[in-house]
Amino acid sequence: MNADQILTQMQRNEGHFAKDAVLEAVAHRDEVIPSLLNVLRDVANNPEPYASDPNSMILIYAIYLLAQFRESRAYPLLVQILSLSGEMPFDLLGDTVTEGLGRILACVSDVDISGMTSLIENEQVNPYVRSAAMHGLLTLVACGKRTREEIVAYFHYLFQKLERTPSEVWDALACYCSDLWPGELMDDLRSAWEEELIAPLMINWENIEDWRARGKEACMQYMKEKNPLITDVVKEMAWCSRALTRPQRRDGEAHADACSGRLRIGFT
Repeated sequence: MNADQILTQMQRNEGHFAKDAVLEAVAHRDEVIPSLLNVLRDVANNPEPYASDPNSMILIYAIYLLAQFRESRAYPLLVQILSLSGEMPFDLLGDTVTEGLGRILACVSDVDISGMTSLIENEQVNPYVRSAAMHGLLTLVACGKRTREEIVAYFHYLFQKLERTPSEVWDALACYCSDLWPGELMDDLRSAWEEELIAPLMINWENIEDWRARGKEACMQYMKEKNPLITDVVKEMAWCSRALTRPQRRDGEAHADACSGRLRIGFT
């Protein structure tokens, strides 16, 4: 298959995962990358046709493949798409926002965190996208591309920077601080908790203290195991074989899972 044929097979959800096309894309990486980048450019410049069609899948295939390819040219385009206001990121990407997006951002970032921090600090960006960008930072620590210390320092900055309004962004910040081991950030977390900025259904104070008690080494080891980079699109997109349309889950459970793929009760 050539690049056009590969993209045609991934264009829409036909009720099955386009495994053959994905494998062909991986086998012809250099040939298909320009076409995948053109998909992102097209969506960034004119997102409505993609967002209004629940069976459009090409953007999701494209970002997963570009993540596996570590294609840094996708990074500014993806940040542009994710900066679209309101529900548009969900209309375009469905559950990918609360599941794989943070790791995708980490994969295409070439360890540059500026795109992710711009999303996190932009109050106009969808809060779940901002949370996913935090997850991207965590993933870079997990794979050894950024140090824990610099991301902890950035998270400390966020406690001063973020708007003082309860939101999924604060919930994610508390969760990811716990993932990194919350030791140095306990004062920040307590202030946010006392201001009721963090939803107790996402993580409560006892959970935070429990993660602190586990110690830095244990938290970091668990975090590294749970936040790998994307290396196998077929495995990552296995859900496509079960979904007939882009899933649109945006409930609290989805967000709790998105924090790091687990609930905040303990290691499971």
